[in-house]
Amino acid sequence: RTYVPVRLICELLGARVSWNSHYKNVEIELDGHKTPVSSIDNTYTDDDLLWLGRIIHAESQGEPISGKIAVGNVILNRVKSDSFADTIYGVIFDNTYAVQFEPVLNGSIYNSPNSESIKAAKHALSGTDVVGNSLYFFNPKTAGSNWISKNRKYYTTIQNHDFYL
Repeated sequence: RTYVPVRLICELLGARVSWNSHYKNVEIELDGHKTPVSSIDNTYTDDDLLWLGRIIHAESQGEPISGKIAVGNVILNRVKSDSFADTIYGVIFDNTYAVQFEPVLNGSIYNSPNSESIKAAKHALSGTDVVGNSLYFFNPKTAGSNWISKNRKYYTTIQNHDFYL
């Protein structure tokens, strides 16, 4: 382990650091997204970052950064859930009830993620949360099935995707 001054490192990387006196923790803000230092999970590997970046890229091209982070949130929420696989790779390629993500079927999951998708993956892995406990998302204009909207509780919409608990 190495301990470094959070403010110095974050400000060098272009982030703002502030103290939240109510929760008594440090918050890091980058690109308008705040992340409490206490929520940062350092257990993810470079491979996890790559696969999360790939699914974000394949599922949310053309979406704003918040929509990309939201896709990452859904994947990570599934990793935490007892109802899904316990790894990012396992969640992406899960086919217990059917293939879960269109990019797995059409092969776009293997495309290299762009820098914005990697940035969104890093935000999601660092604890930035824009969709709460959502476990599902889909684009209602292009989806071949409406199972999610009929069986899950609606949470929010970010541009073209609806998110469900």
